[in-house]
Parts: sequence; structure tokens; C-alpha cells
Amino acid sequence: MCSKPNIEILSQVINDENGYYRLRVGRRVHYLIISSDAFDDDTMCRPYLLIPRLPDLPDSPLTTMTLSRGEDGSLTSAISTDPLPEIRTAWHELRVDVLNLERTRRFRSGVHEVQYEGASAIAKIACFNWDIARIERETWAYSIIARHQSQHPDESPIAPDFLGHLTENGRVMGFLLGKVDGEPACANDLVNCDALLRRLHRLGLVHGDVNRHNFLVDRTPGGVTRLIDFEHVEEFDERSAEAELQSLPAELAEETGRGSTVTIP
Repeated sequence: MCSKPNIEILSQVINDENGYYRLRVGRRVHYLIISSDAFDDDTMCRPYLLIPRLPDLPDSPLTTMTLSRGEDGSLTSAISTDPLPEIRTAWHELRVDVLNLERTRRFRSGVHEVQYEGASAIAKIACFNWDIARIERETWAYSIIARHQSQHPDESPIAPDFLGHLTENGRVMGFLLGKVDGEPACANDLVNCDALLRRLHRLGLVHGDVNRHNFLVDRTPGGVTRLIDFEHVEEFDERSAEAELQSLPAELAEETGRGSTVTIP
């Protein structure tokens, strides 16, 4: 059995029916689904209250444990060892265990600044099964962009460098990017952003979400503009490509903060 002090809740999502938790237990990650009637709301939301209430986790290589209350009110558990879904477009040779990365800043769920080989990098992962599809799309997009960049090394970059795939218990479930400095684009950056988006289209991709925060502008001398967040990327379609080009002026003039990231130190 695993002792409670070795348990850390890495991610959690709670709705009216269930709480979903991603747990670090020693050097492994397990997933926990708790029925909303198993504990009170405070316990479900607060790791320091929840962890002491959890049953002991077996040493067997479980992937998911489900907790609920039986008819008599007792806590019951069901254990699954079924493999979890993973990223199939694993094209890069490098694999990095996500647990080996030191997190230094949280941008949003599943996106952290980390330390990798002495430098800052961006780790992006699928925290839960439903995140796999969007991380899959983004990984696929980076494979096309990286192949183009390797064939045309003299061109300015379209996106941050893809450093490798992130793994958890051996399965690929995220990726690691080189961190680049910059700020969101504004209306004055329309010419550069339009040109960058057209370059992406020529690679056979439509970005799918061209809000101003998905253009990272390096305003230092010689700096370039890069696209980020390819979660909604699609194969090129002339109508979709033209629509996002037409929407670009309004997107770059947007000042409400839509599409921005909440950064938590």
C-alpha cells in the first residue's frame, strides 16, 4: 500500500456528478474518480482534506480508481488497470518523464513553465482523457511545422521549438516547447501577423483560433512573431483559411482579454 504523505494531487476537475483527480504517488501517476456523494463539497475541493480520507492505494500498477458510496453508506472502490489513451502522433525522438521536470509557474491547467536542462521551457500535457484529442492535434501540427523548419533553416520560425514528447508512466501525453519571450499582438502588428498566418496556411494548416494572445511578438531588435496554441488546428480548407484571415484585424484589436492566460506564480 502507498502511504498518504507520498500522495500529491496534480490536477483536479469537479462537476455535479464526479470529481476527477490526477495523483502523484511516489514515482507514478494514478487517476481517481470520486462520486459527488462520497464526500462533502469542501473535502472534494481541498486536497489537504481529501487525501487523509482516501483509502490506501494498492501497490499494483492501477491506472484508475473509482470511489462511491454503497447502499449502506460505506465507501466502495473499483480498480482498473486498463491502459489510458495516449498521443499517437509521437514523431520526435526525445521522451521526457513529466515527473522529472521542476515546475516554476502555472499558466493554466496542463500548461506550466518548467526547468529543462538548465533552461526555461513550456510543458503542455493532457491532464485527463478528454484532453488527449486537443494535445494530439497540436502535436500533429508541430510535426508539420518542425519538418518545414528543418528543410528551410534560414526562414524565421513560425512557432516555438518543439523539444520532445512528455510521458507519464511510459505513455506519451504531452510535449515540451522551448520558451520564447514576447507579448500578445496588437492592431499595429497586423502586417506581420497576416504574413505569418499565410505561411501557416501554405503548410496545409488552419490555426483555428487567431485571437491576439496566440501571436507572440518579440519586440526586441531582430525579434520575430510566432504562433502558439494549435489546439484547434485543422487541415487546410480555403474557406476556413480565408475566414480566419478576414477575422484577423478584429482579433488583433480585441481588448477584453479573451484568449489570454491567467498566470499563477
